Amino acid sequence: MAPTGPRASRQQTTQRSATRPTRGGGITKNRVRVKTDRDGDIAMDSPAAGATNGAERGGSRGRGRASRASARGSTRVSTRLAQLDRANPNRVTLKVLGLRESKAAGNPDKGRRALIEFLEKKASKSKRIIIGRSVLDGEYLWISINKDDAADVLRLSGYAFAGSNLYITETEEKMPGRDTEDISKEAQETKQKLLSVLARRYNPEQRLLDLSALGADEVLSTMGTFDSQTLAEKAFKVLVHIASAQYKTDQEKAEAIQAVSLARNDINDVAQVFSLALSLPDLKQLDLTGNKLDTTSKLNKWQLRFKNLAELHLTGNPVTVQENYVTEMLQWFPALQILDGRQVRTPEEAAAALKALEPSPIAQFPSNIRDGENNVAAAFLQAFFPMFDTDRARLAAEFYDGDTWFSLAAIPDSGRNLPWKSYMKYSRNIQAVGARTPAMVQRLFTNGTVIADLWKALPPTRHAPMDEPGRWLVDCHTFPHLADPSGQAATAMGLMINVHGQFDEADPSTNIFGTRTFTRTFILGPSKPSTPPPAHPYRVLSDQLTLHKWVEAPKSETNATPLTISTPAVVNTPAVVGVAGIPNDAVKAQLIEQLSKRTGMTAQYSRLCLEGAANWNFAIALQSFEEQKSNLPPEAFVAAV
Repeated sequence: MAPTGPRASRQQTTQRSATRPTRGGGITKNRVRVKTDRDGDIAMDSPAAGATNGAERGGSRGRGRASRASARGSTRVSTRLAQLDRANPNRVTLKVLGLRESKAAGNPDKGRRALIEFLEKKASKSKRIIIGRSVLDGEYLWISINKDDAADVLRLSGYAFAGSNLYITETEEKMPGRDTEDISKEAQETKQKLLSVLARRYNPEQRLLDLSALGADEVLSTMGTFDSQTLAEKAFKVLVHIASAQYKTDQEKAEAIQAVSLARNDINDVAQVFSLALSLPDLKQLDLTGNKLDTTSKLNKWQLRFKNLAELHLTGNPVTVQENYVTEMLQWFPALQILDGRQVRTPEEAAAALKALEPSPIAQFPSNIRDGENNVAAAFLQAFFPMFDTDRARLAAEFYDGDTWFSLAAIPDSGRNLPWKSYMKYSRNIQAVGARTPAMVQRLFTNGTVIADLWKALPPTRHAPMDEPGRWLVDCHTFPHLADPSGQAATAMGLMINVHGQFDEADPSTNIFGTRTFTRTFILGPSKPSTPPPAHPYRVLSDQLTLHKWVEAPKSETNATPLTISTPAVVNTPAVVGVAGIPNDAVKAQLIEQLSKRTGMTAQYSRLCLEGAANWNFAIALQSFEEQKSNLPPEAFVAAV
């Protein structure tokens, strides 16, 4: 049973209150007078007083009527409780776009039920997802969902439903339709009665919310809140939510409510009162004496939920005789010092256990570029991002060919105000095992022309200059065993370049500007021999762009070596170089021919320029030519025809 406790008459309750001693760390009840603020809400920190308020007396007069209530009456109570729960701070609102274009839109309910069932089923395989209130308004289905489950549902953005792609975003907007300000008069009356219960059970001196023996509470009994286990659980959830909602900030709430008693509520699994951990996560004292918790498995849903809990009482529960009881409580509640009235940790040990739970930050190493003496990665990146910002068609034509692969993975971050719609239709986000739908698998784009067309559909960007090392993190490693397109060798050497950074974005469809964080992974390999020769001796074989949760720009440590671009940019030309390592003869021939066309030098002098200090680095060879051309003899140049 969820917190029902014994149901008793007024006389039995009075007798019990007069004779019952304090039990095993249980917290006794302290009545206070109801005090409300200007909005009619209860002031949880009002001074204690002994008077019983009128709401309680009114509840007593209605006991006879409530005891004769039918199932229909219980349904009304449940409905009013559900209305009060709509503004739960532990729930978030999501907007789902795509239902109107789906085949399900022809259903009698316009497909709402089918879509909700789809989202609940597909969101997670490891836990049950339940969507609460939903409103179909225009093109959007608005849904209310537990904050902890929101990420699982947002992951479905881009999924295909009944022939239409879904786009899901979190919103701070008010859900259309009735809200807490518009709830019925009956629900308002229910709220006031629950407020009276909380006022009587809050002790401001002890900062204690006493929710013990709720089944014996006269007001709750007259309301019919214990007519079923489901209704009892909902009543508890709403009580905790209303208590939590009285405070403007989490800090104010944590200071005002530091202890809660759930003693003598017939609780046999904390799942029945799980919402306490969501609404009041900063509790320091918790009393569960006299319940029916028989194993630690009935407590594990609260594992690491109350990280500041210093005192826990479970006396009177069968679990206290279990062999691993104390050990598991110490593991699950890192700040725990007092268990069932005895000290199990010192304050210093508790502080150390709590600190041990904090993740150690991963050391951020400086950029690491290992591409030999050719400086390929630096030159490629120096050319790539400015061209992506200004001339994507030219970029694809110069570095991508018919076999290049490109994929985009967009992982929406609802906390930012930039829209994701421009990316989601192309996103190939297949993180979850089993989530590889045909539509997602097909979002692997091949061929430079196709990739260029896709890039046109993406919002304009502006990346930071590469000479600002604090804005970039780059790793580059050789990538062996690529196929040699020239056929002169079995394999060829390439590069894998991983870039992490940010770019500014302007979405012309929404006129919204902002910043995104990205990771981009390239695999470079030698170009295919062709006539005329390719623009560069290497090409992009694979390009994977991931847009993920926005974070601050990476910052170089003071003792870290920043990324340096040793190859200066060449005006009006992408600074390109040969593939990693010494290129094969076919690539050398292409480099010689290309340098000869650019400089007018003969093939012999072009080869000498490339073989020297440039070490077959095209950009360095071109720069060397510009610096030394005035000193070159006439025979270094091809005679004019």
